[in-house]
Amino acid sequence: MISTTYEQHFFPDEDFPFNYHFDTMEFGDSFLVHWHENIEVLYFREGSATVYRDAVPFSLTAGDVFVINSGALHSVQPVSPSCGYDCLIVDKVFLQNLGLPLDEVHLTNIVSDAVCRDYFDKIKSEFEQKQPYYKIAVKSSILGLFARLYRISDKHVMPAKPAADRRLEMVRAAISYIRKNFKNEISIEDICRHVGFSKYYFCREFKKITGRTVTQTINFLRCSHARSLLSSGMYNVAESAEKSGFQNLSYFTKTYKKYIGALPSKTYELGARAGG
Repeated sequence: MISTTYEQHFFPDEDFPFNYHFDTMEFGDSFLVHWHENIEVLYFREGSATVYRDAVPFSLTAGDVFVINSGALHSVQPVSPSCGYDCLIVDKVFLQNLGLPLDEVHLTNIVSDAVCRDYFDKIKSEFEQKQPYYKIAVKSSILGLFARLYRISDKHVMPAKPAADRRLEMVRAAISYIRKNFKNEISIEDICRHVGFSKYYFCREFKKITGRTVTQTINFLRCSHARSLLSSGMYNVAESAEKSGFQNLSYFTKTYKKYIGALPSKTYELGARAGG
């Protein structure tokens, strides 16, 4: 059994697919090894820690920038009494659409670079202050950061995966397929054909590795997308449901409440009010 946790990310605004936060940890703290499809960049501002990426330890200290590649198993363990670092998560599809070869090439080294640190300072300031047009400023800094990282970082061309990794690769391929197709009618059989495994084996291993069933994952993505549409105030409940892959309005309402914690009508009301 693979003792890892899949982490699902939620981006409320599809045109702004980034999560940012500042983390602090004390010596003795740690979190479970986990993985996700998106790209994570860490910038250590205080103290030092060991970051494990695919079981390889990397020693990071204040001023270092480190990339967690898509699908990499990772965790952080403080070495100093305490450490603090920026955590920036960027949607994989967003970066791939810019032409970055995320599946073919991985960034491998620790970067200590004043330009990258400056980009993080700008990103942190914009997220904290939320001045007018801050999303444009954040996106600009993130694009600059990744252009810089891909220019100066060591790169590793990914070899063919060994058979031992086939379960993780199967799940990664399935999640990628679901993300590209969840707005349309999609069945478990469709996904199984895409990844090339039997339904029983696929569903069992998917749940074991991600902690969610396939249906739960599809519904989570659909509800996240619907929330973005409803929050814009441009699409009503029925339109948002249809554009997110739901064929039954009653089922959509119940499912949305389960995953988002509010009725879709409430989200639309708030979005319409903000837009007006």
